[in-house]
Amino acid sequence: MNRKIADNALMHPFSVLRRIGFSTRLMQRLERHRSQQEKRGRVVSVLSWADGTWCALSLHCEKTGAVIVDEGQQTQAYEDARLMLSGGFLPLLSLRWEAHT
Repeated sequence: MNRKIADNALMHPFSVLRRIGFSTRLMQRLERHRSQQEKRGRVVSVLSWADGTWCALSLHCEKTGAVIVDEGQQTQAYEDARLMLSGGFLPLLSLRWEAHT
């Protein structure tokens, strides 16, 4: 794993997946996943890395709508996404929500 790449993810809105040109069937699956996550109060964004690795990441957003994905989380998402893609699976990941009080 290239640590420099893994630590530098870019976050995009879900709509970026529509512009990539996935098949209609695949987009229907991704849209269904997003709808299910939204019903649970989560937002689905897309993380991508410079080597072409990507994942759809569901996030719990507070009322402010702000989320921070730190370098450790980016690295873990990168590793998980690469494994899923190499295994022929859609990289649908979920960031665990933690409340810090």
